[in-house]
Amino acid sequence: MRLLTPKQVNIVDQYIESLGLPVSHLMEQAGRSVFEVVYRYIQEIKRPKGVLFLCGIGNNGGDALVAARLLREVPEVTPYVVVCGNPDEGSPLFQQQWKVVHTLEDTITIVTDEMMQSNGNLIPSHILRDVSIVVDGVFGTGFHGVLPEQIASIFEQCKAWRSNSEIRTCIAIDIPSGVNGLTGNADVSSFRADETITLLAPKVGMLMYPGRQYVGKMTVGSIGYPFPHHALGESDHNWSEIYWNNADSLYVEPRSPIAHKGTNGHVYIVGGSPGVYGAPILSAEGALRSGAGKVTILSGTNELDALRSLSRPEMMIRDCNNVEQLDGNSTVVIGPGGGRSNTDRKHLLQWMQSVTDSHMVLDADGLIAISNDVSLLKQCSYTLGKKGHAVVVTPHLGEFSALTGKSIGELNKDPIGYASAFAKEYNVYVVLKGQPTILANPAGRVYLTTTGNPYMGTGGMGDVLAGVIGSLLNQEQDPMNAINVAVYAHSRAGDIALDDCGPGFTPTEVAQRIGRVLPSMDGYVRMIPL
Repeated sequence: MRLLTPKQVNIVDQYIESLGLPVSHLMEQAGRSVFEVVYRYIQEIKRPKGVLFLCGIGNNGGDALVAARLLREVPEVTPYVVVCGNPDEGSPLFQQQWKVVHTLEDTITIVTDEMMQSNGNLIPSHILRDVSIVVDGVFGTGFHGVLPEQIASIFEQCKAWRSNSEIRTCIAIDIPSGVNGLTGNADVSSFRADETITLLAPKVGMLMYPGRQYVGKMTVGSIGYPFPHHALGESDHNWSEIYWNNADSLYVEPRSPIAHKGTNGHVYIVGGSPGVYGAPILSAEGALRSGAGKVTILSGTNELDALRSLSRPEMMIRDCNNVEQLDGNSTVVIGPGGGRSNTDRKHLLQWMQSVTDSHMVLDADGLIAISNDVSLLKQCSYTLGKKGHAVVVTPHLGEFSALTGKSIGELNKDPIGYASAFAKEYNVYVVLKGQPTILANPAGRVYLTTTGNPYMGTGGMGDVLAGVIGSLLNQEQDPMNAINVAVYAHSRAGDIALDDCGPGFTPTEVAQRIGRVLPSMDGYVRMIPL
């Protein structure tokens, strides 16, 4: 599903307006979408059936006024309207709707400034007693910074009101007011919604933390015009295309009934050093559980016995100094448990430079090794790219900080922007692990994966993911799709592990459940019984 940044929202608005379609028509349709969500909740409420609309003086407030106007036609429902700001300073579309609402004062109750001021600039308590739903239409996608004090106080009042009853509901229009539509940064008093009716497409900040905590359930509403992909593509602005990576958007080519270990690919894992032998084992487990034809761990002579004692019989263990040539249709995963001594780093860098005819995944200590000379990434991506192979880096924020030279605090201001810029500059695929996990490709596409849970934050989880990515790169023709499937399958397996095992599940238990996710995304071809 395509996501929008605040600037892209403006481009879409300008494009639709340039077609000659009246923007008032779009507001009418947007308001109807809001009305439909509100009406769904009203049908489940016995008493009271009042609905309070908090309206800013921009187009979001106009959408709310349309919904309030439509709601007056529903029997036994009383719409209330609070305008947060001076209506005379509102947008043209808001003022147009405001004039209409004023003609309907016999069926729509307007909460006046005098009523608010007499209650300390808060919503009068007798009105809140009469409503079961509060709708936030104060600010739109362009909000950033700190909420005005009065608005923050009203939102805190609504939060307290909501907490006193399970039958009370808070709904946000487009994006909860107080949440940044690009970064997900949020004022601590942001409107906390049970459901957000986002218009045309979700906004990027709604999937980012902390903003995501204020969104609640997400519903996409119509504005009366389909998503204009071509308008954004033809724009003079070089914005990234950002998508929401979920099960509905993924597809895995069904495996051929005559597939064999050669066609299913060979994953080589370079790593393993004293104290961290488990890391390459976990990567190998991830590769095996996601369908790799063969998996080989390559390590130093002194590490082989320890690795063999921990490995499964399906894993091959070989001396990395005695490898003359890699199999075709292979991926080399470099770094899990590779070590951080000068000797270890030199060894990992030598491996990076020696791979010429395979996909490459750089993880963990491989990322630290290359952070002192990131320009080597360009050399690797150029060499492998000539033969159609991908280079994938899988950092968490700390490792990405080492790669970019930016502090974690700076990266957190715009993780999507930094990941996309890095992917373009070094011609690599970036998997920036976190919540959400951000995948950026060299062509400027970005995917956000929001599955997974906090209990996946444990050592070894990233090693499993590196192995899954390595495995699926060999099985899918499109690297972007392969990585997307890998990230989704890994995080979804983490959710299944939480259901099955409860908190404290292990990376191994996640790897064991990947096979339960992948069949749901492909034809899961079985031999036809004779």
